[in-house]
Amino acid sequence: AILTCRPNSHPFPERILSLDQPAKVGRSVARCRQAHNNAIFDCKVLSRNHALLWYDNGKFYLQDTKSSNGTFVNNQRLSKGSEESPAQEVCSGDIVQFGVDVVENSRKVTHGCIVATLRLFLPDGKEAKASPSTAVVAPGGGSAISTQELYQLSQYLQEALHREQILQNKMATLPRVVSSTQEATENNWKAMIEEDRLLNRIETLEAQLVVCAKPTTDDKLREEITRLQEETGPLPELC
Repeated sequence: AILTCRPNSHPFPERILSLDQPAKVGRSVARCRQAHNNAIFDCKVLSRNHALLWYDNGKFYLQDTKSSNGTFVNNQRLSKGSEESPAQEVCSGDIVQFGVDVVENSRKVTHGCIVATLRLFLPDGKEAKASPSTAVVAPGGGSAISTQELYQLSQYLQEALHREQILQNKMATLPRVVSSTQEATENNWKAMIEEDRLLNRIETLEAQLVVCAKPTTDDKLREEITRLQEETGPLPELC
């Protein structure tokens, strides 16, 4: 089984599960940490023992094991809060949800739940069948659309809206990034100019110091200093 994170989920890397034994879905704790090959998640809204996923005689099943915030298959809750659900057959392509979003009022923080696309594979490596959902016939005798397809279409639209929101946020921050980059470039250029001016000044002063240390007349000293100033040329100007 493969669990793939959906955009409206608490983020997690893809999980690949072996169903030789029932796979436990639950919250990460000290003795049972999340890994790429288990269904343990670092997610506060999950129970420690939230649900079980297993394979038996050609079919796949999901069961809520008395979780506090529930287990959902295609938006349908399997049992009431803190009650164990009957085994629910699941199919490849189903959308599974563990827990619900919980708002922590004291800190005004929302803790997200786990929402994933479930892909299931038989022992021979072939992908399992899709959900046998009741079909909805379009008005006018058009093609039948299954409720599963309607639900997945809703999820795809939600995902598209989520991506559009991310794009809008990035477009909003782009002018600020360009402005800050331009400002940093100008500051770097000014710093380079100031450094050149300072090095030029130090070089001139060192040369004048050497000249002053030599025994000579006042007139020759003035001539030598004037010559040094002409050789160093004008100092660079700031743009």
